[in-house]
Amino acid sequence: MSNSYLIAGIAGELVLAALLVYLPPFQALLGTAALPASDLLLLLPYPLIVWGTDESRHYLVRTPGPPTSRDGRRMSR
Repeated sequence: MSNSYLIAGIAGELVLAALLVYLPPFQALLGTAALPASDLLLLLPYPLIVWGTDESRHYLVRTPGPPTSRDGRRMSR
């Protein structure tokens, strides 16, 4: 969370999307409809799933494997 411009950009996008979906003039112009609260609650776990999967991938990439030679074959001990 060190990139404040990225965080501000994402927050701005979320606000703009909410305005375009939930304000009646934009609903009429764009043909959108507000999601019911039950649908929004179903979406809550997905950012955590994506974040957790990405962090798991980072861990696997950073964890050193067995020693290998320059050509990629395992080295014998």
